[in-house]
This record gives sequence, structure tokens and C-alpha cells, in this order.
Amino acid sequence: MMRYLTYVLAMSILIGYIADAQKATQITAKITATANVIGNVDLIVMRDLEFQVSSSLSPTELIVDPQSDGQSGQIKIVGSPKSLVRVTSEKQSILQHESGQSQLFFTYNISGSTVNVQGKSILLTQNNEVKLSDGGVYYLWVGGQLSGLENIMPGNYTMELKIDVEYIL
Repeated sequence: MMRYLTYVLAMSILIGYIADAQKATQITAKITATANVIGNVDLIVMRDLEFQVSSSLSPTELIVDPQSDGQSGQIKIVGSPKSLVRVTSEKQSILQHESGQSQLFFTYNISGSTVNVQGKSILLTQNNEVKLSDGGVYYLWVGGQLSGLENIMPGNYTMELKIDVEYIL
């Protein structure tokens, strides 16, 4: 029998352009998270994923490395000590502009560790079996690549990022 939870990361991104005297462009995207829990495992969102860049050239993509970048999102899994869980996720999502007239593409990467040290985390694939620590925790960091910025419309973009966590009995 498997107990599982579904973590749905609801993403709402505000992309804005600000031009100064030197025609520099600033693009900021903040991705907030919420968790829906089923069963006796908890997911605690510790930090939202953020994309930020400021340069004189418009970038075509923004990248946040989940193993090293302080802008990555962080999630804490809390469950039964030393239990084995399967962490499953999709690899790509499409962010849709509120008007429906523009899209961004998000390819995400997730790293994880039993200790709360991002630099010690290892990259996870789409389907991983991980063991919770002696204290019953496992940490995830969420990063990725946001592309499709060439002709982006300013405004709000939304998507769902789904991470499933289930006990393996």
C-alpha cells in the first residue's frame, strides 16, 4: 500500500520591463508555491523560486541552478524517519500569459539532500527513490531554465509544477 502526497507548485510570474537612460532591461520573475498534502507526509515550502536578471541585452533564457543558486526554491519533506519515498516530477511546463497571447517555457531541475545544505544536494531525475533522514526529513531545491523571452509580453504568467511524493512500502 502506498501513501502519497501531491505537491502542486502554483506559479504566478510577473515579468516587467524597466528601461533606464542606458536602455537597460530588468526582468524579474518570482514563483510562489503552495502544497496540498494527502497522507501523513508534509511538504513545507521554505523559499520561493525567483528568476532575476539585469543587463543591457535582453536575455533569451534565465537559469537558476538548484545545487548552487540562492534564487532556487526550497521544499522540506517531513515524514517517518528513515522511510523510503519516491519523488516524481514532470520535466517541463508552459507558463501562459494572463491574456492567453504569450507563453514562456520552464524546464525545471530538482536537487535533494537529507541535510539542509544546498551545495551537498544531488540532482534528481524524473523518478527518484530517496531515504528520509533519521529525523524524517529530506530537502528539495527547485531551479530550472525559463525560455521564450525573446518577444515576451509584460504581465502575469501562471503554471502548475507538480511534484509527487509517495511512501514505498
